[in-house]
Amino acid sequence: MQAAVQTVSRERDLNSLSVLTVTVVLATVTMTFGAIVTVFFDRSGGKQFWGHIYIPNVLWATTAILLTSSATFGAARRRLIDHDQRAFFRLTAWTAALGVLFLAGQIAAWLQVLHSGVILAANPHSWFIFLFMGLHGVHILAGLAGLGYLLFRTREPASGPKYQMYTRVVTTGVSIFWHYLDFIWCVLFCLLLFWRR
Repeated sequence: MQAAVQTVSRERDLNSLSVLTVTVVLATVTMTFGAIVTVFFDRSGGKQFWGHIYIPNVLWATTAILLTSSATFGAARRRLIDHDQRAFFRLTAWTAALGVLFLAGQIAAWLQVLHSGVILAANPHSWFIFLFMGLHGVHILAGLAGLGYLLFRTREPASGPKYQMYTRVVTTGVSIFWHYLDFIWCVLFCLLLFWRR
């Protein structure tokens, strides 16, 4: 009984540490994107910096893909809590595949913007689409690295409660990071779509 209480207490402490670590990382991510969004708003005030930009329709699909990946990872985390590691592995693999598909769609969107005849020198507003998508893509790669680590840890059934506990702790951190990236993308996409169009 005492050992079970210590295990629960240890997992709670590790989860707190995981959440704190991810919070510090996300504070940095937020400040980075906050600075870029501030420049975005500032540039939108001058006509010489602002012209119409083409928003590729594929961005709607990639947004839906990213939101779906968040749902699959949420379901995966619930399966892990219920000690269903095989379902967790399968749903996390789907999440990672959707993340890769999201990145492929973002690259396709970049190419569509370039082929639309947009000249960055003539319309500096258009560089925000590349900046938003590029920086967000780098963070998605970091999230995919976390998902890859979880897939590596759970590719075979775990053998002990300590291993499972650490997997749940890592999953908590990766989950917060992944869901936050969804939120950041939705904010950036809405800015591109609706701000001073």
